[in-house]
Amino acid sequence: MSAYHHDRIGLAALEQVKADLSPGNLTSSTSTRLLDQAHAEFVSAQADLSSPLFAPVTVVPVLGRQFRAVQDLSSAAGTVSAVGSSFIAQVQSLLDRPHTAGPERVASLQQLGAFSLSADRQLAAIDTGPSQGLFAPLARKHNEFVNQLYAVQVRLTKAAAVSAVVASILKGPETYLVLAANNAEMRSGSGAFLDVGVATTSQGSIDLSDFEPSGDHILPVGAIVPSGDFQRNWGWLDPGVDFRNLGLTPQFNVTAPLAARMWTALTGQKVDGVLALDVAGVEELLQVSGPVSVDGQTVGASNVVQYLLHDQYAGLTDTSGGGTQRQDALGDLTRAVLHQLESQSSDLRTLGTAVTSAVAGRHLMMWSAGPVAQSAWEVSGVSGALTPGSVGVSLINRGGNKLDPFVPIHVTVDTARSGSDTSVTMSARVTNDTPPGLSQFIAGPFPGVPVTYGGYFGLMAVNLPGAARHITVSGIAPVYVKGPEGPTWVLAAPLNLADGNSVTAVFHFVMPGPHGSMTVVPSTRIPAEQWTASGRTFTDAIPTPVTW
Repeated sequence: MSAYHHDRIGLAALEQVKADLSPGNLTSSTSTRLLDQAHAEFVSAQADLSSPLFAPVTVVPVLGRQFRAVQDLSSAAGTVSAVGSSFIAQVQSLLDRPHTAGPERVASLQQLGAFSLSADRQLAAIDTGPSQGLFAPLARKHNEFVNQLYAVQVRLTKAAAVSAVVASILKGPETYLVLAANNAEMRSGSGAFLDVGVATTSQGSIDLSDFEPSGDHILPVGAIVPSGDFQRNWGWLDPGVDFRNLGLTPQFNVTAPLAARMWTALTGQKVDGVLALDVAGVEELLQVSGPVSVDGQTVGASNVVQYLLHDQYAGLTDTSGGGTQRQDALGDLTRAVLHQLESQSSDLRTLGTAVTSAVAGRHLMMWSAGPVAQSAWEVSGVSGALTPGSVGVSLINRGGNKLDPFVPIHVTVDTARSGSDTSVTMSARVTNDTPPGLSQFIAGPFPGVPVTYGGYFGLMAVNLPGAARHITVSGIAPVYVKGPEGPTWVLAAPLNLADGNSVTAVFHFVMPGPHGSMTVVPSTRIPAEQWTASGRTFTDAIPTPVTW
């Protein structure tokens, strides 16, 4: 009973640490204290279980195996706690040092990778005890422990890989194309890429060029042609001609290499990779850098969204030269924020939290031409790739306006048994809440677009899990696109929504088996989409599983 009591307290402490794995909380003194507490409790439990009084039990054929399993699991939990405490102490020591651009930044990343690998090796050497012939409750606990231990090792392996790749890129020399995306004019899974620049790395420092309007870099039709699903689904919109059309698919791992090819065709410059950053990503980074000054305007985390999605367009029309002003504001602000981060000594805890949040919401995405670096982006979730279980709803703005912040989306998912399978009904309600008095650059209309003031003209695109079958859609028509898109299915239909109106598109499909799940992919819309599923309402700000 004493050992059981100590193990319960130790496990409770571990659960507290596991409940929040954000960079800021994981590397706090609270986490270290909890891990040390857990280790002490498991040591006490091990002392109880090692009492000579239990020696006769260990040799009993069936009961002895159960007892040895409990001993080994308790000992293993203690080792995990000790390794975790040591790892976090090492990371804390690293984070507490001053960090500025240059070789020390590369050295710090290399050390972080080494710490991760060392902890991974220590965990891999843990003996979790017998796994066969255990009573059902103990077998469940054993399997749960082994699975969670493996998950921790996977995290450490990812951390080591990403640290090594980022260190290698910063050491350079490497060149990355940087795409600045504006969420006021949406594409599928990202804002439109309105500005382009180039970042060059060397010895831990980053030199970022001036950004240029992507609309000034148009390729001849047919010069660069996509392939595969991208060309089959979206070739009719010539995505290889204009950077602003790259976001027709949410698969950044597909559009980024196309962007690199386009840039080389335009400039002759080859790049080692592509980075995309949007308004919400800049907002996260401003939490770290502090306010910056752009064209006499002081912009910080508290007002950047309002500035980039609304204020910069005030009073502009399509004949006032506003297009260049608009695009320069986004590019110049992105450059100012990255330059300020580059020049100041960074708080890596705050920076880690900001980057983690930006990556989770697809506000920061990366692609690298090198397979090792690209593998690191894929395992860390920054590649913008879809999975077979991905589901998402996007609007592709083709009206040239900036109305997306005024067009909220609410998606409802209902499931029901259908024989041995599951019938899924997904209803996406889109409402046009454009207020009066907006500038023409926000609300239109523009020449050649068949809408009046406040009209939303574009496409609704929906990605469904790759296992979905018997897919039907109602409420919007005709369906322009329907077919495979990477590991998912995609459907797209025109959307012409006047101010004050709404439309509900209903997607019905069947998933195999009575139980399953799919993961909502962030749309990067501002404000985020609302979803109601599995008895709860949430936003698509981060990847969220829907289970049945």
